[in-house]
Amino acid sequence: MPASILDRVKRGVVVGDGGYLLELERRGYVDSGSDREKVGTGKGSGQFTPEVAVENPDALRGLHREFLTAGAQVLQALTFFGTREKLGRAGFGEQTEAINAAAVRLAKEVAGDDALVAGSVSRTQLFEREGPGAAGHVRDLLKEQIDLLQAAGVDFLILETFFHLAEMKVGLECAAASGLPVVATMSFRPTLDACSDGHSPAECARQMADGGAALVGANCEQEPARMLPILRAMRDAVGGRAGIAAQPSAFRTTDQTPCFTKLPQFPDDLETIQVSRRDFRAFGRQARQEGIGFVGGCCGCNAVYIRALARGVAE
Repeated sequence: MPASILDRVKRGVVVGDGGYLLELERRGYVDSGSDREKVGTGKGSGQFTPEVAVENPDALRGLHREFLTAGAQVLQALTFFGTREKLGRAGFGEQTEAINAAAVRLAKEVAGDDALVAGSVSRTQLFEREGPGAAGHVRDLLKEQIDLLQAAGVDFLILETFFHLAEMKVGLECAAASGLPVVATMSFRPTLDACSDGHSPAECARQMADGGAALVGANCEQEPARMLPILRAMRDAVGGRAGIAAQPSAFRTTDQTPCFTKLPQFPDDLETIQVSRRDFRAFGRQARQEGIGFVGGCCGCNAVYIRALARGVAE
């Protein structure tokens, strides 16, 4: 039986995979939604939803293989934005069960005994659209998806790209009921100092650890160098009560706008702000030195970035 994510982290730095939705969008299988609405508002349909798992499974299967070959020890099932409400806005609500099940099945098929499979659980966008009063609805949606992921056989859960700590705490409550190990990562925008409901990275880390996350950290929005101070603050805040996880994006941000989804290049001109894969190799080396237990890539990271990251960790 393969070692669990917790056992693997105890042995050394675990290398995850990269970003699926933006890479598949670049290959023509996923819609950025930019032709239908102002992307990033969360108000419309079809922004980076994961129906590719049932509509073009060979494309998803192939990307899993690329990440595995590049050195990933964890493959994430493409279930990001896979709640019934979000899929419903894209016209796929009735396929919620099928999409989540297919995404896990494809990841497990490629992973075999060579990698663990994580279920990806993301923010719902309802806190952005409706505010904290949506918490009850969010709880129902996340519970349903986590139940689907557990039934499909994921090894652990990654709660990622949550902008509001209050929504993350709802997700952690639902995840705790599953009994699965949990990695929890916040995304920080529009500033590095606080998440969208005003909590510092340190406070986010403490509360995520209190909520049962085995590893806490950050993902998306920032490139590796800009994310490191966030990770250090989180590491210092939890003091060993939880491990640290990092999945930076591969896009260059600025001091004025330190989150790529707020830059004018998002989503259709991102190639113009792509960082070098050498930045990820350096980040792999740094992660080992800084005691970061789980490293992967988020938006913009294809297989060459994960290979560079894995080589950096090995160095």
